[in-house]
Amino acid sequence: MNITPLDIQQKRFHTSFRGYQRTEVDNFLDLVREEMEELLREVTELREFRQTYDQRLHELNEREETVKNTVIMTQKLAEDMKENARREAAVIVKDTEIRSQKILGSTQEEKVKLEAELHELKRRKHHFLQDVKKVIEMHQEMISFEESGQEQQGEQAKE
Repeated sequence: MNITPLDIQQKRFHTSFRGYQRTEVDNFLDLVREEMEELLREVTELREFRQTYDQRLHELNEREETVKNTVIMTQKLAEDMKENARREAAVIVKDTEIRSQKILGSTQEEKVKLEAELHELKRRKHHFLQDVKKVIEMHQEMISFEESGQEQQGEQAKE
C-alpha cells in the first residue's frame, strides 16, 4: 500500500481517554506530510534526471557504436585499398616484365637479323674483293701479254 501526503493529511485517529494530544498529532502529521511531499518531489526529480541520464547514455552508446563501426569500416577500406594497390602493383610489374621480355626478344631478333646481314655483307665484300683481284690479275696478264707482244714486235722490227 502506497501512502501519499494526502493520505497522511486526511488520516483521523480515534480519541480515547488518555490518548495523544490532538494538536501534537496534527502538527506531526503535517510535518510528515511536508517531508513526504519533499521526498516525492526529490524522487520525481531523480527519476527525471535518471530518465535524462539514461537517454543521454543511450545516445552516447549509439554514437560510440557509430564511431566503432566507422573505425572498422575505415580500417577495412584502408586494407582494401592496400590490397588493391598491391594487386595493381603486381599487375604493373607483370606487365612491365612481359613488355621487357617482348622488347628483349625483339631486340634479340633484331640483333640476329643485323648479324646475319653483316655476315652477308662480309661475304659479299669477300667475293667482291676476289672478283676485283681476278679482274686486276686478268688486266695484269693482259698488260703483260700486251707488253710482251710489243716487245716481240719491237724485236722483230729491229731484226
